[in-house]
Amino acid sequence: MSHSTRTLAFNNWAAEAGWPAVCDPDLSFEDGLLASLHMLWRKQAENGATPRRSQMTPRVLKPFLKNIAIFERPSNTPVRYRVRVIGTHLAEALGEMQGKYLDEVLPAPVVLQWHARLDLTLAEGRPMRFVSRVDARQLYFLRSETFWAPLASEDEKAPPQILMAANLSFNGEKFAARGHAVAKMI
Repeated sequence: MSHSTRTLAFNNWAAEAGWPAVCDPDLSFEDGLLASLHMLWRKQAENGATPRRSQMTPRVLKPFLKNIAIFERPSNTPVRYRVRVIGTHLAEALGEMQGKYLDEVLPAPVVLQWHARLDLTLAEGRPMRFVSRVDARQLYFLRSETFWAPLASEDEKAPPQILMAANLSFNGEKFAARGHAVAKMI
């Protein structure tokens, strides 16, 4: 897959802002779970159409549930994103965000970064891969590899939704928040 103008602009913006992040639209996932979720998303896509939110049920997403979040954009002016669902692993690492707007739970610079990823995913209308440092809750020691993909709704008036899954790692090891010595510091 080629790098779109939007993807290149995102990567340039991140570099200029000093934000250690890159968007890889080639979807070269290192984490097998994220690669599997990407395959599931593609399988659910009918004739190239974006999978509907109703297709991505808890039963379908069971292997991924602790590592996913689903966002919606109920407002375009100003743009705001609400966390509809957040898995336990992400909530342990990033904090409980379910039902809250990102700008209510994250510092402004981090909100800007998350909005950029969400906006890019919706603008591209296809799955995206991002690799970055975790700036939420100042977990700078964590690296994240994330899968982001749009979800369609049966109701055209419903806000756009984005499915995200994350692999958080610490020095190449998967990060397990519960019981991990580092988790006690957050």
